[in-house]
Amino acid sequence: METGRFERMTISNEFLILNFISIVVLFIVCSFIVTGCMQTGESQAAELKDVKDATVASDLDELLTTVYCYCGCTRETIEVCTCVTARNIEGNFRDRLLAGETVEQIRTDYLDTYGPQYYAVMPVEGINLLAYAMPVIILALIGGIVFVMLRRSTKSMQSTAAAGAHEASASQVSDETVKQVEAELESYKRES
Repeated sequence: METGRFERMTISNEFLILNFISIVVLFIVCSFIVTGCMQTGESQAAELKDVKDATVASDLDELLTTVYCYCGCTRETIEVCTCVTARNIEGNFRDRLLAGETVEQIRTDYLDTYGPQYYAVMPVEGINLLAYAMPVIILALIGGIVFVMLRRSTKSMQSTAAAGAHEASASQVSDETVKQVEAELESYKRES
């Protein structure tokens, strides 16, 4: 079959249209990539500052929740305490974190100055080990008791099922015996 001159032209136009659309899409994608690369350079500096601020905020939160305020109002962490002393301590901690000190350095210095009784987290040593271990021990004991109880109930259910099967087989034998006796009785009555 021979194609006409206009059909070839239509195919060529379709090819050109598809190529044109591909080029436009490629141009749009490239412009987004170039714009993104330009903004990335600016935003990387802002992101580094945001990351540093987030790190400082996280470290500050850790400090404020693990150390008691020494003001004497009540035994509350610095985060919860509403006195002026707690706000001053918070500002001091923030300045020291921004200066580059670590959480451990600041906490150790604070506890050395005011005493270990202001540490809100119970250290894992001495008699405190018992407090940390007790939940695990209690859960293990409860699990062991539940396991033993389930084991016993399973064994009793198995023995009950075996006894029921034995009674059922005994009743089957007796039913068969009764039927056999009745059949013999009938045959004896017919003979007599």
